[in-house]
Amino acid sequence: MNSLQKMLIVLPVIIVSSVAPSVTLSATPSETATPVLASKPFTSENLERVFNAKLIEQFSPGLSVAVVADGNIILSKGFGKTQIGGLLAVTPDTPFYIASSTKAFTAHISSDIARSKPHSMTPPIMTTPVQKLMPTLRFHPNVNVEQVTLQSLLNHTHGISGDGPVTYRTAFTGEFQSAQDLLALLPHHLASAAGNSFEYSNLGPVLAGYILEHLTGKAWQDLVDEKVFKPLNMHNSANRLTQLDPQKIAQGHEFAGDAFVISKAKKIDKNMHAAGGTYSSANDLAAWLGVHLQQGRWQGKTIFPSELIADAWKQTASQNRTVGGMKRVGWSLGWDIAEYKGQKIYLRPGGFTGYSAHISMMPERGVGVVVLSNGGQLSGMMNQHIVDVIYASLLSEADHDARRIEAENKLQANYAKMIQAQLAEKQKRAARQQPLPLPMANYAGTFENELGTLECQIKDNQLILKMGIAEADTEVFKAEEHAFRTELLGRGQILTYVMKDGKVTGLNLGEKFFAKKL
Repeated sequence: MNSLQKMLIVLPVIIVSSVAPSVTLSATPSETATPVLASKPFTSENLERVFNAKLIEQFSPGLSVAVVADGNIILSKGFGKTQIGGLLAVTPDTPFYIASSTKAFTAHISSDIARSKPHSMTPPIMTTPVQKLMPTLRFHPNVNVEQVTLQSLLNHTHGISGDGPVTYRTAFTGEFQSAQDLLALLPHHLASAAGNSFEYSNLGPVLAGYILEHLTGKAWQDLVDEKVFKPLNMHNSANRLTQLDPQKIAQGHEFAGDAFVISKAKKIDKNMHAAGGTYSSANDLAAWLGVHLQQGRWQGKTIFPSELIADAWKQTASQNRTVGGMKRVGWSLGWDIAEYKGQKIYLRPGGFTGYSAHISMMPERGVGVVVLSNGGQLSGMMNQHIVDVIYASLLSEADHDARRIEAENKLQANYAKMIQAQLAEKQKRAARQQPLPLPMANYAGTFENELGTLECQIKDNQLILKMGIAEADTEVFKAEEHAFRTELLGRGQILTYVMKDGKVTGLNLGEKFFAKKL
């Protein structure tokens, strides 16, 4: 367990999933003709019955889904509202924040740029140490810089820990003035304990985005616009929040014991990054899946060279983790490669405070599924359920209707358990609210370390934390230890003040020490 994992304290979430059977992976899809499901043509009517609208509303304020098969979008549908208590309905064109699903776009533009470079370049751009591509980059002395290539950054084998200031400042706080200022903090990232084995984090794709900017002279966001969004007419997708109508965006929510509340996590242009900086819609992402399933063609036109699709499907690293019944065994440059329902599946999910996204495809079956929701962890459970029942229907699994009803009953049971668990947690947390040893004003101040500047402010006798654009409330955790609980950086953390001679000299946020600024 790394220090980031140790500092995260989260509420229990019960998730229902089926275990995928083990299968032998076949040839890379690009080596075979794109197959079609021959059993019957699929229409929206065939799939409509798998959706339980009341159950979806229970698990998420809003949800959008799209299904691709046989070279067409065969279903796209919205449920609920963009905001709890609001009037604007979610449609298949509603933009949702899709977080780490962004990594597939960064991989695509990397492949495109690498292929546009002279073929005589030795070694090729993907396997050239990045310090030769961008000589200003500096790393911690214990990082093996010869192993840090564009490919290793994209497939999470670069050997650098993701626990550090570049990750936090790009994903949460936006606390940097320029790319140069941000990358100057890279030496604070130690070598990974996993060495050059696969270790998933945001750091690699974030750095890849800046290297692409250096090589092309274009911002990463503009490269995605130019090479992905515009060719596919993805009009409801953006890597800058300011390009979208804020009134039409699905707002992120979290489930607070017995009701959804709007998430306090903020996204602005500054913390929209190459590992998780995209808003997109179900229809737009269906086109993104469709062009892969059609070997670079979509709606009768050639959009991308087939070689780029081959790059997306080629395994470049191995992994071993099972999530939602999908046994992830490999990684290409931007997609997980997994075994699921006896099939080979490519997926790139995403999650952030208030949002959950699922994007996947079975190239050898010619089908793909998009599910986007704005109810945080709870709606992530619904996402997986919808994915399961759609693929069960598309693959004509035996008794899939009966199994769907059984799964819905399990979801309802787990929903009840989750409410009980969260209400019990609320009571437990309420009991912790004991008088503090010092007057509240003593806990105010400015604290600093390599992660950034942490402002501790007192408002209405409550401690409020701010780091860049990130802001969070606190509650007493252990009064006698001057300890508070907060969710400043995406998940629950414990903040403990460090005292000397009865005065505050610093604080620990998880295992990270911040010195008080005098």
